[in-house]
Amino acid sequence: MTLPIPEPPARRLRPVRPVHTAVIVVAALAVGLLATQQLTLAVLAGVGLLALTFFVQVGQRLPAYAMALVGISLAGYAFLGRGYAYFGVPPLFIGELTMILGVLGAGMALWQGTRLRHTWGLAALVVVFILVGLRSTVPHYSQYHLDAIRDAATWYYSLFALIVAVLVVQQGRLKWAIDRYGTLIPYLLVFGPIALWTTNLVHSKIPTWPTSGGEILYVKAGDLAVHLAGMMGFLLLGLARVRVSAPSVIQSVLSRRHEWWWWTVWLLGTAGLISSRASLLSIIAALACILAFRPLARWGKLLFVAAAIFSLLVVINPRYETRSGRELSIDGLMIALESVAGGTGDTAVDGTRTWRLNWWHKIEGYTLHGDYFWTGKGYGVNLANSDGFQVHADQSLRNPHSIHFSILGRSGVPGLASWIVLNGAFAFSLFLAFVRARRQGQIMWANVHLWLLSYWLAFIVNASFDVYIEGPQGGIWFWSVMGFGIAALELYRRGEEL
Repeated sequence: MTLPIPEPPARRLRPVRPVHTAVIVVAALAVGLLATQQLTLAVLAGVGLLALTFFVQVGQRLPAYAMALVGISLAGYAFLGRGYAYFGVPPLFIGELTMILGVLGAGMALWQGTRLRHTWGLAALVVVFILVGLRSTVPHYSQYHLDAIRDAATWYYSLFALIVAVLVVQQGRLKWAIDRYGTLIPYLLVFGPIALWTTNLVHSKIPTWPTSGGEILYVKAGDLAVHLAGMMGFLLLGLARVRVSAPSVIQSVLSRRHEWWWWTVWLLGTAGLISSRASLLSIIAALACILAFRPLARWGKLLFVAAAIFSLLVVINPRYETRSGRELSIDGLMIALESVAGGTGDTAVDGTRTWRLNWWHKIEGYTLHGDYFWTGKGYGVNLANSDGFQVHADQSLRNPHSIHFSILGRSGVPGLASWIVLNGAFAFSLFLAFVRARRQGQIMWANVHLWLLSYWLAFIVNASFDVYIEGPQGGIWFWSVMGFGIAALELYRRGEEL
Protein backbone atom coordinates (compact mmCIF):
# COMPACT_ATOMS: atom_id res chain seq x y z
CA MET A 1 0.00 0.00 0.00
CA THR A 2 1.34 3.39 -0.92
CA LEU A 3 0.61 6.74 0.60
CA PRO A 4 -0.55 9.69 -1.53
CA ILE A 5 1.89 12.48 -2.19
CA PRO A 6 -0.17 15.66 -2.45
CA GLU A 7 0.82 18.33 -4.92
CA PRO A 8 2.08 21.53 -3.28
CA PRO A 9 -0.66 24.10 -2.77
CA ALA A 10 -0.87 26.76 -5.46
CA ARG A 11 0.66 30.05 -4.42
CA ARG A 12 -1.43 33.17 -4.79
CA LEU A 13 0.28 35.66 -7.09
CA ARG A 14 0.36 39.32 -6.19
CA PRO A 15 -1.17 41.57 -8.88
CA VAL A 16 1.05 43.97 -10.80
CA ARG A 17 0.86 47.36 -9.11
CA PRO A 18 -0.11 50.48 -11.14
CA VAL A 19 3.15 52.13 -10.14
CA HIS A 20 5.07 49.33 -11.85
CA THR A 21 3.10 49.87 -15.07
CA ALA A 22 3.72 53.62 -14.88
CA VAL A 23 7.46 53.12 -14.44
CA ILE A 24 7.60 50.80 -17.45
CA VAL A 25 5.65 53.26 -19.65
CA VAL A 26 7.92 56.16 -18.67
CA ALA A 27 11.02 54.02 -19.26
CA ALA A 28 9.73 53.02 -22.70
CA LEU A 29 9.24 56.68 -23.64
CA ALA A 30 12.76 57.45 -22.44
CA VAL A 31 14.18 54.65 -24.58
CA GLY A 32 12.31 56.02 -27.59
CA LEU A 33 13.78 59.49 -27.08
CA LEU A 34 17.26 58.02 -26.55
CA ALA A 35 17.00 56.17 -29.87
CA THR A 36 17.01 59.49 -31.73
CA GLN A 37 20.43 60.36 -30.26
CA GLN A 38 22.28 57.14 -29.30
CA LEU A 39 20.99 54.06 -31.06
CA THR A 40 23.41 51.64 -29.36
CA LEU A 41 22.53 52.84 -25.89
CA ALA A 42 18.86 52.73 -26.83
CA VAL A 43 19.16 49.07 -27.86
CA LEU A 44 20.88 48.18 -24.59
CA ALA A 45 18.30 50.12 -22.63
CA GLY A 46 15.55 48.40 -24.58
CA VAL A 47 16.91 44.98 -23.69
CA GLY A 48 17.07 46.05 -20.06
CA LEU A 49 13.50 47.31 -20.24
CA LEU A 50 12.29 44.01 -21.68
CA ALA A 51 14.05 42.17 -18.86
CA LEU A 52 12.45 44.49 -16.31
CA THR A 53 9.01 44.01 -17.88
CA PHE A 54 9.44 40.25 -17.85
CA PHE A 55 10.54 40.30 -14.23
CA VAL A 56 7.58 42.45 -13.16
CA GLN A 57 5.00 40.45 -15.10
CA VAL A 58 6.14 36.91 -14.30
CA GLY A 59 8.43 37.52 -11.35
CA GLN A 60 6.03 35.85 -8.95
CA ARG A 61 6.27 32.66 -11.00
CA LEU A 62 10.04 32.71 -11.42
CA PRO A 63 10.74 30.17 -8.62
CA ALA A 64 8.40 27.64 -10.25
CA TYR A 65 9.88 28.25 -13.72
CA ALA A 66 13.40 27.97 -12.34
CA MET A 67 12.70 24.71 -10.53
CA ALA A 68 11.09 23.25 -13.66
CA LEU A 69 14.14 24.10 -15.78
CA VAL A 70 16.51 22.70 -13.15
CA GLY A 71 14.53 19.43 -13.17
CA ILE A 72 14.53 19.25 -16.96
CA SER A 73 18.26 19.92 -17.12
CA LEU A 74 19.06 17.29 -14.49
CA ALA A 75 17.10 14.74 -16.52
CA GLY A 76 18.90 15.86 -19.69
CA TYR A 77 22.33 15.43 -18.13
CA ALA A 78 21.35 12.03 -16.68
CA PHE A 79 20.13 10.68 -20.04
CA LEU A 80 22.48 12.40 -22.52
CA GLY A 81 25.53 13.01 -20.34
CA ARG A 82 27.90 15.63 -21.65
CA GLY A 83 25.86 15.73 -24.86
CA TYR A 84 23.14 17.75 -23.15
CA ALA A 85 25.74 20.30 -22.06
CA TYR A 86 26.30 21.26 -25.72
CA PHE A 87 22.69 22.39 -26.15
CA GLY A 88 22.90 26.14 -26.70
CA VAL A 89 24.76 28.78 -28.67
CA PRO A 90 28.44 29.25 -27.71
CA PRO A 91 29.48 30.58 -25.29
CA LEU A 92 26.04 30.37 -23.62
CA PHE A 93 24.85 26.80 -23.06
CA ILE A 94 21.93 25.23 -21.27
CA GLY A 95 23.83 24.85 -17.98
CA GLU A 96 24.53 28.56 -17.74
CA LEU A 97 20.97 29.46 -18.81
CA THR A 98 19.61 27.16 -16.12
CA MET A 99 21.89 28.72 -13.53
CA ILE A 100 20.88 32.28 -14.49
CA LEU A 101 17.17 31.50 -14.27
CA GLY A 102 17.84 29.59 -11.05
CA VAL A 103 19.56 32.59 -9.47
CA LEU A 104 16.65 34.83 -10.47
CA GLY A 105 14.12 32.31 -9.14
CA ALA A 106 15.96 31.79 -5.86
CA GLY A 107 16.39 35.55 -5.52
CA MET A 108 12.63 36.04 -5.93
CA ALA A 109 11.98 33.28 -3.38
CA LEU A 110 14.25 35.02 -0.88
CA TRP A 111 12.54 38.36 -1.59
CA GLN A 112 9.21 36.66 -0.89
CA GLY A 113 10.46 35.63 2.54
CA THR A 114 11.93 32.14 2.12
CA ARG A 115 14.77 31.52 4.57
CA LEU A 116 17.05 28.60 5.43
CA ARG A 117 16.64 29.11 9.16
CA HIS A 118 18.11 25.80 10.31
CA THR A 119 20.73 25.23 7.61
CA TRP A 120 22.15 28.72 7.19
CA GLY A 121 25.55 27.43 8.31
CA LEU A 122 25.79 25.04 5.34
CA ALA A 123 24.62 27.82 3.01
CA ALA A 124 27.31 30.10 4.45
CA LEU A 125 29.99 27.46 3.78
CA VAL A 126 28.85 27.30 0.14
CA VAL A 127 29.22 31.09 -0.07
CA VAL A 128 32.73 30.89 1.42
CA PHE A 129 33.69 28.27 -1.17
CA ILE A 130 32.37 30.57 -3.92
CA LEU A 131 34.28 33.58 -2.59
CA VAL A 132 37.56 31.66 -2.39
CA GLY A 133 37.08 30.49 -5.98
CA LEU A 134 36.21 34.00 -7.13
CA ARG A 135 39.40 35.31 -5.52
CA SER A 136 41.41 32.84 -7.61
CA THR A 137 39.58 33.73 -10.83
CA VAL A 138 39.33 37.53 -11.06
CA PRO A 139 43.12 38.20 -11.24
CA HIS A 140 43.43 35.81 -14.21
CA TYR A 141 40.43 36.90 -16.28
CA SER A 142 42.32 39.63 -18.17
CA GLN A 143 44.82 37.03 -19.39
CA TYR A 144 42.65 33.97 -20.02
CA HIS A 145 39.15 35.44 -20.64
CA LEU A 146 36.69 32.63 -21.53
CA ASP A 147 39.10 29.94 -20.34
CA ALA A 148 38.98 31.50 -16.87
CA ILE A 149 35.18 31.47 -16.90
CA ARG A 150 35.08 27.90 -18.15
CA ASP A 151 37.48 26.64 -15.49
CA ALA A 152 35.61 28.63 -12.82
CA ALA A 153 32.64 26.29 -13.31
CA THR A 154 34.39 24.18 -10.67
CA TRP A 155 33.20 26.69 -8.06
CA TYR A 156 30.37 28.70 -9.61
CA TYR A 157 28.27 25.58 -10.24
CA SER A 158 28.03 25.45 -6.44
CA LEU A 159 25.37 28.15 -6.85
CA PHE A 160 23.08 25.23 -7.69
CA ALA A 161 23.34 24.06 -4.08
CA LEU A 162 21.84 27.37 -2.94
CA ILE A 163 19.37 27.53 -5.83
CA VAL A 164 17.94 24.04 -5.28
CA ALA A 165 17.85 24.38 -1.50
CA VAL A 166 15.91 27.66 -1.62
CA LEU A 167 13.54 26.56 -4.40
CA VAL A 168 12.68 23.20 -2.85
CA VAL A 169 11.95 24.82 0.52
CA GLN A 170 9.97 27.70 -1.02
CA GLN A 171 7.94 25.50 -3.35
CA GLY A 172 7.43 22.74 -0.78
CA ARG A 173 8.46 20.16 -3.35
CA LEU A 174 10.57 17.65 -1.45
CA LYS A 175 8.09 14.78 -1.77
CA TRP A 176 7.31 15.81 -5.33
CA ALA A 177 11.00 15.74 -6.30
CA ILE A 178 11.47 12.27 -4.76
CA ASP A 179 8.41 11.12 -6.68
CA ARG A 180 9.69 12.45 -9.99
CA TYR A 181 13.13 10.92 -9.44
CA GLY A 182 11.50 7.53 -8.93
CA THR A 183 9.43 8.00 -12.08
CA LEU A 184 12.60 8.44 -14.17
CA ILE A 185 14.38 5.37 -12.77
CA PRO A 186 12.87 2.69 -15.08
CA TYR A 187 13.63 4.76 -18.17
CA LEU A 188 17.17 5.66 -17.05
CA LEU A 189 17.93 2.05 -16.12
CA VAL A 190 17.13 0.97 -19.66
CA PHE A 191 18.44 3.98 -21.58
CA GLY A 192 21.60 4.61 -19.52
CA PRO A 193 23.51 1.44 -20.51
CA ILE A 194 22.32 1.82 -24.13
CA ALA A 195 23.66 5.37 -24.15
CA LEU A 196 27.00 4.21 -22.73
CA TRP A 197 27.43 1.45 -25.30
CA THR A 198 26.34 3.78 -28.10
CA THR A 199 28.97 6.29 -27.03
CA ASN A 200 31.65 3.59 -26.97
CA LEU A 201 30.72 1.71 -30.16
CA VAL A 202 29.44 4.30 -32.64
CA HIS A 203 30.79 7.56 -31.23
CA SER A 204 31.71 8.94 -34.66
CA LYS A 205 28.16 8.44 -35.99
CA ILE A 206 26.31 10.22 -33.19
CA PRO A 207 24.55 13.35 -34.54
CA THR A 208 25.60 16.78 -33.32
CA TRP A 209 23.77 19.89 -32.15
CA PRO A 210 23.38 22.28 -35.11
CA THR A 211 24.28 25.40 -33.09
CA SER A 212 27.31 24.15 -31.16
CA GLY A 213 28.63 21.17 -33.11
CA GLY A 214 28.86 19.01 -29.97
CA GLU A 215 27.60 15.43 -29.82
CA ILE A 216 23.98 15.07 -28.74
CA LEU A 217 24.90 11.94 -26.75
CA TYR A 218 28.10 11.43 -24.76
CA VAL A 219 27.81 9.23 -21.67
CA LYS A 220 30.90 8.09 -19.76
CA ALA A 221 31.13 5.08 -17.49
CA GLY A 222 31.61 7.24 -14.40
CA ASP A 223 28.53 9.34 -15.21
CA LEU A 224 26.36 6.22 -15.42
CA ALA A 225 27.94 4.60 -12.36
CA VAL A 226 27.06 7.51 -10.07
CA HIS A 227 23.41 7.43 -11.14
CA LEU A 228 23.29 3.64 -10.84
CA ALA A 229 24.52 4.10 -7.27
CA GLY A 230 21.78 6.67 -6.63
CA MET A 231 19.10 4.39 -8.07
CA MET A 232 20.43 1.46 -6.06
CA GLY A 233 20.12 3.43 -2.82
CA PHE A 234 16.64 4.62 -3.76
CA LEU A 235 15.52 1.01 -4.23
CA LEU A 236 17.30 -0.58 -1.30
CA LEU A 237 15.94 2.00 1.14
CA GLY A 238 12.37 1.53 0.00
CA LEU A 239 11.85 5.07 -1.28
CA ALA A 240 10.23 3.79 -4.47
CA ARG A 241 7.34 2.34 -2.48
CA VAL A 242 6.15 5.70 -1.17
CA ARG A 243 5.41 6.94 -4.67
CA VAL A 244 1.89 6.89 -6.06
CA SER A 245 1.47 9.73 -8.53
CA ALA A 246 3.44 8.03 -11.33
CA PRO A 247 1.63 6.29 -14.21
CA SER A 248 0.22 2.90 -13.28
CA VAL A 249 2.66 1.03 -15.52
CA ILE A 250 5.59 2.63 -13.69
CA GLN A 251 4.06 1.80 -10.30
CA SER A 252 3.69 -1.78 -11.45
CA VAL A 253 7.38 -1.91 -12.42
CA LEU A 254 8.36 -0.48 -9.04
CA SER A 255 6.24 -2.91 -7.04
CA ARG A 256 7.69 -5.68 -4.92
CA ARG A 257 6.48 -8.26 -7.44
CA HIS A 258 8.96 -7.01 -10.02
CA GLU A 259 12.01 -6.55 -7.82
CA TRP A 260 13.74 -9.58 -9.36
CA TRP A 261 13.54 -8.02 -12.82
CA TRP A 262 14.40 -4.66 -11.35
CA TRP A 263 17.71 -5.84 -9.90
CA THR A 264 18.50 -7.92 -12.98
CA VAL A 265 18.23 -4.82 -15.20
CA TRP A 266 20.28 -2.78 -12.72
CA LEU A 267 23.08 -5.32 -12.58
CA LEU A 268 23.14 -5.76 -16.36
CA GLY A 269 23.49 -1.99 -16.54
CA THR A 270 26.77 -2.23 -14.66
CA ALA A 271 28.28 -4.56 -17.29
CA GLY A 272 29.86 -1.67 -19.17
CA LEU A 273 31.58 -0.43 -16.01
CA ILE A 274 33.67 -3.42 -15.04
CA SER A 275 36.95 -2.06 -16.43
CA SER A 276 36.64 1.37 -14.75
CA ARG A 277 38.11 1.75 -11.27
CA ALA A 278 36.28 4.99 -10.51
CA SER A 279 32.94 3.54 -11.63
CA LEU A 280 33.29 0.40 -9.55
CA LEU A 281 34.46 2.29 -6.48
CA SER A 282 31.55 4.75 -6.77
CA ILE A 283 29.01 1.96 -6.60
CA ILE A 284 30.92 0.02 -3.94
CA ALA A 285 31.24 3.12 -1.73
CA ALA A 286 27.52 3.90 -1.96
CA LEU A 287 26.71 0.24 -1.31
CA ALA A 288 28.99 0.13 1.72
CA CYS A 289 27.46 3.34 3.09
CA ILE A 290 23.98 1.82 3.00
CA LEU A 291 25.13 -1.63 4.12
CA ALA A 292 26.71 -0.12 7.23
CA PHE A 293 23.32 1.09 8.47
CA ARG A 294 20.76 -1.33 7.02
CA PRO A 295 19.97 -4.93 8.05
CA LEU A 296 21.30 -7.64 5.78
CA ALA A 297 17.86 -9.22 5.39
CA ARG A 298 16.87 -6.53 2.86
CA TRP A 299 19.68 -7.47 0.49
CA GLY A 300 18.64 -11.01 -0.45
CA LYS A 301 17.34 -10.42 -3.98
CA LEU A 302 20.19 -8.14 -4.98
CA LEU A 303 22.86 -10.54 -3.74
CA PHE A 304 21.17 -13.57 -5.34
CA VAL A 305 20.79 -11.89 -8.75
CA ALA A 306 24.37 -10.54 -8.54
CA ALA A 307 25.72 -14.02 -7.83
CA ALA A 308 23.70 -15.53 -10.68
CA ILE A 309 24.82 -12.96 -13.25
CA PHE A 310 28.46 -13.13 -12.12
CA SER A 311 28.42 -16.93 -12.43
CA LEU A 312 26.96 -16.65 -15.93
CA LEU A 313 29.63 -14.17 -16.97
CA VAL A 314 32.37 -16.44 -15.62
CA VAL A 315 31.05 -19.28 -17.80
CA ILE A 316 30.57 -17.18 -20.95
CA ASN A 317 33.61 -14.90 -20.31
CA PRO A 318 32.72 -12.21 -22.89
CA ARG A 319 35.53 -9.89 -24.03
CA TYR A 320 35.42 -6.43 -25.58
CA GLU A 321 38.19 -3.85 -25.91
CA THR A 322 37.16 -0.25 -25.22
CA ARG A 323 38.44 2.85 -27.02
CA SER A 324 40.82 3.48 -24.12
CA GLY A 325 42.48 0.12 -24.66
CA ARG A 326 40.98 -1.60 -21.62
CA GLU A 327 39.24 -4.93 -21.86
CA LEU A 328 35.66 -5.46 -20.71
CA SER A 329 35.77 -8.97 -19.27
CA ILE A 330 35.95 -10.83 -15.99
CA ASP A 331 39.73 -10.56 -16.18
CA GLY A 332 39.34 -6.80 -16.75
CA LEU A 333 37.15 -6.60 -13.66
CA MET A 334 39.76 -8.36 -11.55
CA ILE A 335 42.50 -6.08 -12.86
CA ALA A 336 40.42 -2.98 -12.14
CA LEU A 337 39.80 -4.10 -8.56
CA GLU A 338 43.45 -5.07 -8.08
CA SER A 339 44.65 -1.70 -9.38
CA VAL A 340 42.94 0.09 -6.49
CA ALA A 341 45.48 -1.33 -4.07
CA GLY A 342 48.59 -1.32 -6.25
CA GLY A 343 50.26 -2.42 -9.46
CA THR A 344 48.66 -5.07 -11.66
CA GLY A 345 51.20 -5.78 -14.37
CA ASP A 346 48.77 -4.44 -16.98
CA THR A 347 50.49 -1.62 -18.92
CA ALA A 348 47.34 0.40 -19.69
CA VAL A 349 45.95 0.26 -16.15
CA ASP A 350 49.24 0.81 -14.31
CA GLY A 351 50.23 3.59 -16.71
CA THR A 352 47.18 5.75 -15.99
CA ARG A 353 47.53 5.11 -12.25
CA THR A 354 51.18 6.21 -12.25
CA TRP A 355 50.39 9.25 -14.42
CA ARG A 356 47.70 10.40 -11.94
CA LEU A 357 49.90 9.89 -8.89
CA ASN A 358 52.83 11.77 -10.41
CA TRP A 359 50.61 14.71 -11.32
CA TRP A 360 49.01 14.80 -7.88
CA HIS A 361 52.44 14.75 -6.22
CA LYS A 362 53.55 17.68 -8.36
CA ILE A 363 50.48 19.72 -7.34
CA GLU A 364 51.22 18.91 -3.70
CA GLY A 365 54.75 20.17 -4.24
CA TYR A 366 53.95 23.65 -5.55
CA THR A 367 50.97 24.22 -3.22
CA LEU A 368 51.51 22.51 0.13
CA HIS A 369 55.28 22.98 -0.05
CA GLY A 370 55.71 25.72 -2.62
CA ASP A 371 54.95 29.22 -3.85
CA TYR A 372 51.26 28.60 -4.64
CA PHE A 373 50.24 27.69 -1.08
CA TRP A 374 47.77 30.58 -0.66
CA THR A 375 46.62 31.25 -4.21
CA GLY A 376 47.06 28.18 -6.39
CA LYS A 377 47.70 28.76 -10.09
CA GLY A 378 44.22 30.19 -10.57
CA TYR A 379 41.33 29.53 -12.94
CA GLY A 380 42.18 29.99 -16.61
CA VAL A 381 45.58 28.34 -16.79
CA ASN A 382 45.63 24.89 -18.37
CA LEU A 383 47.04 22.80 -15.51
CA ALA A 384 47.85 19.87 -17.77
CA ASN A 385 50.09 22.09 -19.92
CA SER A 386 51.50 24.08 -17.03
CA ASP A 387 52.36 20.99 -14.97
CA GLY A 388 53.63 18.99 -17.96
CA PHE A 389 51.01 16.21 -17.99
CA GLN A 390 49.07 16.94 -21.18
CA VAL A 391 48.12 13.73 -23.01
CA HIS A 392 45.83 15.06 -25.77
CA ALA A 393 47.08 16.52 -29.03
CA ASP A 394 44.30 19.14 -29.02
CA GLN A 395 45.30 20.30 -25.49
CA SER A 396 41.74 19.54 -24.30
CA LEU A 397 42.77 18.14 -20.92
CA ARG A 398 42.82 21.01 -18.40
CA ASN A 399 42.45 19.43 -14.94
CA PRO A 400 44.01 16.52 -13.03
CA HIS A 401 41.74 13.53 -12.63
CA SER A 402 40.66 14.49 -9.12
CA ILE A 403 38.39 17.30 -7.97
CA HIS A 404 40.44 17.66 -4.78
CA PHE A 405 43.68 18.29 -6.65
CA SER A 406 41.93 20.51 -9.19
CA ILE A 407 40.79 22.78 -6.39
CA LEU A 408 44.17 22.59 -4.63
CA GLY A 409 46.05 23.41 -7.84
CA ARG A 410 43.79 26.33 -8.76
CA SER A 411 42.71 27.79 -5.38
CA GLY A 412 45.59 26.72 -3.16
CA VAL A 413 45.23 25.44 0.39
CA PRO A 414 42.41 27.92 1.29
CA GLY A 415 40.35 26.50 -1.59
CA LEU A 416 40.98 22.91 -0.58
CA ALA A 417 40.20 23.73 3.05
CA SER A 418 36.88 25.37 2.15
CA TRP A 419 36.01 22.37 -0.06
CA ILE A 420 36.81 19.84 2.69
CA VAL A 421 34.98 21.76 5.41
CA LEU A 422 31.88 22.24 3.25
CA ASN A 423 31.61 18.58 2.24
CA GLY A 424 32.53 17.33 5.69
CA ALA A 425 29.86 19.50 7.33
CA PHE A 426 27.26 18.42 4.78
CA ALA A 427 27.97 14.69 5.16
CA PHE A 428 28.12 14.93 8.96
CA SER A 429 24.80 16.82 9.04
CA LEU A 430 23.12 14.12 6.95
CA PHE A 431 24.56 11.40 9.17
CA LEU A 432 23.38 13.08 12.38
CA ALA A 433 19.93 13.64 10.88
CA PHE A 434 19.80 9.96 9.87
CA VAL A 435 20.71 8.81 13.38
CA ARG A 436 18.23 11.18 15.02
CA ALA A 437 15.38 10.27 12.68
CA ARG A 438 16.00 6.57 13.17
CA ARG A 439 15.99 6.91 16.96
CA GLN A 440 12.70 8.81 16.79
CA GLY A 441 11.10 6.19 14.56
CA GLN A 442 10.94 8.49 11.53
CA ILE A 443 12.06 5.76 9.15
CA MET A 444 11.21 7.57 5.92
CA TRP A 445 13.20 10.65 6.93
CA ALA A 446 16.10 8.40 7.99
CA ASN A 447 16.04 6.64 4.62
CA VAL A 448 16.01 9.93 2.69
CA HIS A 449 19.03 11.21 4.62
CA LEU A 450 20.92 7.94 4.12
CA TRP A 451 20.05 7.86 0.41
CA LEU A 452 21.37 11.39 -0.09
CA LEU A 453 24.51 10.57 1.90
CA SER A 454 25.24 7.50 -0.25
CA TYR A 455 24.49 9.43 -3.46
CA TRP A 456 26.83 12.24 -2.38
CA LEU A 457 29.55 9.68 -1.61
CA ALA A 458 29.24 8.15 -5.08
CA PHE A 459 29.79 11.60 -6.63
CA ILE A 460 32.82 12.27 -4.44
CA VAL A 461 34.46 8.92 -5.21
CA ASN A 462 34.00 9.22 -8.97
CA ALA A 463 35.21 12.83 -8.91
CA SER A 464 38.33 11.71 -7.02
CA PHE A 465 39.54 9.79 -10.09
CA ASP A 466 38.10 11.70 -13.04
CA VAL A 467 37.33 15.19 -14.35
CA TYR A 468 33.69 15.09 -13.31
CA ILE A 469 32.45 17.84 -11.00
CA GLU A 470 34.41 20.37 -13.06
CA GLY A 471 31.97 19.77 -15.95
CA PRO A 472 28.22 20.41 -16.13
CA GLN A 473 27.06 16.79 -16.37
CA GLY A 474 28.72 16.07 -13.03
CA GLY A 475 28.95 19.48 -11.39
CA ILE A 476 25.32 20.56 -11.78
CA TRP A 477 24.12 17.18 -10.57
CA PHE A 478 26.51 17.10 -7.62
CA TRP A 479 25.65 20.57 -6.35
CA SER A 480 21.93 19.98 -6.94
CA VAL A 481 22.09 16.83 -4.81
CA MET A 482 23.80 18.87 -2.10
CA GLY A 483 21.11 21.54 -2.42
CA PHE A 484 18.41 18.90 -2.16
CA GLY A 485 20.14 17.54 0.93
CA ILE A 486 20.24 21.01 2.51
CA ALA A 487 16.52 21.39 1.76
CA ALA A 488 15.80 17.98 3.29
CA LEU A 489 17.73 18.92 6.43
CA GLU A 490 15.90 22.25 6.64
CA LEU A 491 12.44 20.72 6.33
CA TYR A 492 13.30 17.87 8.70
CA ARG A 493 14.52 20.29 11.36
CA ARG A 494 11.33 22.28 10.95
CA GLY A 495 9.42 19.15 11.95
CA GLU A 496 7.63 18.63 8.65
CA GLU A 497 6.21 15.22 7.77
CA LEU A 498 7.50 13.16 4.88
